[in-house]
Amino acid sequence: MDLDKIINFVTDTGRILLESGAETSRIEDTLKRITNYYCGEESETVVVLTGFFVSIGTTTKTVRVNKRTINLDKVSKINMLSRDITSGKVTLDEAIERLNKIEKSKPYPLILMTFAVAVSCAFFTLLSGGNLTDSINSFITGAIMNLFTWLMRKYNIANFIVTFSGGIIISLMTIVLYKSGIGTNINAMITGAIMPLVPGLAITNAIRDIIAGDYLSGSARMFDAVVAAVALAAGAGISMYLFGNMSGGELL
Repeated sequence: MDLDKIINFVTDTGRILLESGAETSRIEDTLKRITNYYCGEESETVVVLTGFFVSIGTTTKTVRVNKRTINLDKVSKINMLSRDITSGKVTLDEAIERLNKIEKSKPYPLILMTFAVAVSCAFFTLLSGGNLTDSINSFITGAIMNLFTWLMRKYNIANFIVTFSGGIIISLMTIVLYKSGIGTNINAMITGAIMPLVPGLAITNAIRDIIAGDYLSGSARMFDAVVAAVALAAGAGISMYLFGNMSGGELL
């Protein structure tokens, strides 16, 4: 087989997995299984948070990954593709075609994702001790926050800025609606609305990487998650502090 074709396919697979939020051990295992099947020889793969390199025989290719998001649908589809490859169900050309379709697959419609985020915010508020009007507040805030962060990510704004701005939008919208008479428990409302931006999956993947012995990637992921959490808390806290001062300290 054409080694360049194989290594390009393998690195494209790894890039999509890393961009979609897959953990390091999953990426390394997937790439190694694919290269071993097609080449019949051992390969070496090293993955970190910002890139990876694959070595097959005397050929090595390095890939830099600058953008990362969470797309578990792509991760699941590539896992299925990997299983089909190693079980001999697809040829290399068929695998390349399927991978291209996975990469080009469109996400859920924006209106559906916005509705899902809004509903999750509403129920998180109920779980945090809020009542029905509190959940309505979080529903509206969550929808606006999702539209705002989607627009920022569309223009490739840095994730720190997106998260920080999202925290500001959440606290300001919650307070404005609260002052308008929608909701009574502002702590529950902000807690519920802020949940979609909490880097829970990043923390989980960081812990999994550390347990698997990938300390470099695990530490980088954990630091990335901590920075996101700090940005979120800072954005929400600053706007609440300023709004509280402007309203005479009667916010809560």
